[in-house]
Amino acid sequence: MIKRSALRYALTVAGLLGVLMSQAGWATAGTLGGIQGVVTDAKTGAPIAGVRVQISAPSQAVTATTDAHGHYAALSLPPDDYTLTAVKDGYSARSITDESVFADQTQVYDLQLDPSSNSPG
Repeated sequence: MIKRSALRYALTVAGLLGVLMSQAGWATAGTLGGIQGVVTDAKTGAPIAGVRVQISAPSQAVTATTDAHGHYAALSLPPDDYTLTAVKDGYSARSITDESVFADQTQVYDLQLDPSSNSPG
């Protein structure tokens, strides 16, 4: 009888340890999010390459540059409200404010830039 209760006790302890250890993954779940989007020309709708997108909040500031398809991304951002400012020669700068980032999510914020009146061509 003693062996049977000792075995039951050992299995119970092992089961509880297994449950507790599996909960640790929940406690360390992702705490960062991200922002991505596409920057396009407001007149033509064409993607704009080489746009510097400044992404800033009280907690952090980063800069992303658009690729050939106008796509930008900034990952591993702490949850906060961000201001996005897009700048490219030949276009008027554009800012949008209070764009939220949430843990474990990537928000999509597309931007359109107007050609500046003093752009060449």
